[in-house]
Formats: sequence, structure tokens, C-alpha cells
Amino acid sequence: MKEFINKLKIAIKKGLPGTKVQWMMAGSDRLLKDFPKVPGPDAKVAGVLILLWPENGFVHTVFMQRPDYVGFHGGQISFPGGKQEPADENIIRTAVREAHEETGINTDFIEVAGLLTPLFIPVSNTIVTAVIGYSREIPSFRPDPQEVDHLIIADLQKFLDPRIIKTRLMELRGESYDIRYFGYEAYAIWGATAMILNELIEIFRRDQISLSVS
Repeated sequence: MKEFINKLKIAIKKGLPGTKVQWMMAGSDRLLKDFPKVPGPDAKVAGVLILLWPENGFVHTVFMQRPDYVGFHGGQISFPGGKQEPADENIIRTAVREAHEETGINTDFIEVAGLLTPLFIPVSNTIVTAVIGYSREIPSFRPDPQEVDHLIIADLQKFLDPRIIKTRLMELRGESYDIRYFGYEAYAIWGATAMILNELIEIFRRDQISLSVS
């Protein structure tokens, strides 16, 4: 795991793939001319945590399926995270705090490898920054049932297979759009989560970082 983390840190410092790679996983709704792409001064700020750890010889991460509630992100699959609070000194604190509140993870064992490119989410008027954290041991989770329907433990090696990327028609805000998504097992990971994840996967590919660890 140490070699993997060192290579990842070097790759991030070298430069991020950026919004171009994130938008490769955007749905056709985001390509509409009237779809806002630049945040205004009233945009909210949020952070999500991409937690990495070694398990069964490969790097894993965790997604959460949100409860099906009325709102922009009800029922969706996301990384743990949420809105920045005034007491948060930076976006790293936001992501780690929210991950602890949602999944119950012990944040004392989380170290930070770097940040990904901030992504603007127009439907919730939020700028989201992904924080890449890692644990050298398999983490223990105690998800909050009010925030999390269930957790999805995922082997990131499987996301390197281009066949995992699929497209299907979805109804969003009363209209039908082609949506690109990662088809991981029985789950469809799409939207902002897929866009953020695609940037991380591109870093692994670009810098030939092996996800096989000991």
C-alpha cells in the first residue's frame, strides 16, 4: 500500500486530468446549451471523501446508497460527504467530518493523498471537491441509517475495464436523457459521482498505477 500511495501522491502533484475527463461521464442533459456550467456567487461548497484501503490484494473504496427521499440526490449512489460548515477550516475537514457522520468510520486512521478537480453540480448549486484519503487497514463502518441506506464496498480494479461504462435512458426532471454510468455489479454509479470517479480512474491509467497491493 505504501508504494501505491507514494505513486498516487506524485501523480496528483504532477497535475490533474481535470474537468475534460470528468465530463466524459456526463449525461446528455449536461450538454444542453441552457445547462449552467459555471457556478454563481451563491453556490454552496461541499466535500466528499474517496477512501482507499487494501483488501484481498487490491485497492478498495466505499460508496453509499442514500435513502430514497424527496430531493436532488435521494436514492442515489455517492461518495460519503456533504456541505461545508462554518466551523470547517478547509474542505478536507468537511469531507472527513461528513464521512465520519455518515459512515461511522474512525477518522484517526485516515491520511490524505490529495484533492481532485472541483466539480460544479447545477441542480443543487454546489461546488464539490473530492478528497482522496487512505487507510492502511480495512476500515470499520457504522453507517447512520438516516443518512445511508447501505454501503457499497467496491474493488477499484474493476473500474479499469472500459466495459464497465454503459449508457441508458433515464428520466430526469420530466425529460428523458442518455446517461453514462459505471455498471458495478448490480449498481449504476452515475452523475457527479461518476464524473469524479472518472478523473481518479484516469490518474491510475495515465500514470500506470497498479491497484494490486499487499
